This record gives sequence, structure tokens and C-alpha cells, in this order.
Amino acid sequence: MSKKQAILDAALKLFTENGARATSTKSIASEANTSEALIFKHYGSKDQLLEAILKKAYQVTALETNLYLKGLTASEYISNMIELPILLTRSNPDFWEMQYKIMALNPISSRYHENFMRPCQVRLTECFRELNYSNPELEAELLLIYIDGIWKYFAAHKLDVAKEKALTECMKQKYKL
Repeated sequence: MSKKQAILDAALKLFTENGARATSTKSIASEANTSEALIFKHYGSKDQLLEAILKKAYQVTALETNLYLKGLTASEYISNMIELPILLTRSNPDFWEMQYKIMALNPISSRYHENFMRPCQVRLTECFRELNYSNPELEAELLLIYIDGIWKYFAAHKLDVAKEKALTECMKQKYKL
């Protein structure tokens, strides 16, 4: 593993355990078995290091999500969006746990997440419109609020597979999916 990757891995681990604010570059360097100078050389600052983690994770997540949601009917898209929190929190649990812990207080983290979710709102609105919901914009917003809450719940509580599936199936029943 390269030193650059070791720094990313160490930072993700420590940001998840302690939060971004409480994690020093000195502790990241120690965890990565490298020097603080190398962190600054590769990333410039702790915020830029966090942004590198976010950018990389959201790029991977966007690719996964696009494959998972591509070419679906309106009902299938809504159904898969309801299942998206399971897909996300299982594919990269450390990242989503970190996001859960830092997003409320970190504008960089919030911005990346909002940019990731924005296209989903547009597509969900189209889906609810196609399915003749009386207020497709509010339906899309409501479902996104559910999705946002449920991925945080999954990241924070590490539920067993059966419980995650039961929660998503319950939500699908509400939409008759």
C-alpha cells in the first residue's frame, strides 16, 4: 500500500472514531506510520485530506448507485431508492459511519452529500409524477428524508441484515411496491 493510501485509510479510521475536528494530523501521521510533513505534501491541510476521502468515496458511490438505478421503471427506481441505504452502508461501512458522525458539523461533508443526492430528487419527482401521485415534488422530498434518516440509522446502529431488510420492506409496502 502506498503512503498516500495509508494516510487516507488512517484518516478515515480516526475521523470515524473521533470526528474530523478532534483528529489531529499528528495522530493521522502516527496511525499511517508516516510524517505530518508527508500529509501536508500530499493533501495540503486536514480539510483537504477530508475532502480527498469524501471525493473518492462519493465517486465510487456514484458509480455503484448509477449502476444500481440505471434503466429502471418508475416503480423499480423508487423501490431501489428505498433499498439504497442498505447498499451504501454495506459497501463502505467505515465511510458512512464517518459521514454520519461528521456531516452535521462539517460543511464540506454536507456539500458532497447534497451534490450526490440532488439528481435523485429530480428522478424521484419524475417517477412519482409518472405514477400519478398528486404532489410528486413533496413525495420525492419525503422519500429522500426517509432515505437520509435510514442510512444514518444503519450507519450508527449496524443492524443485522434481517432488520435492515424488514425496515425497507415495510417502507416498500407503504408505496405498494
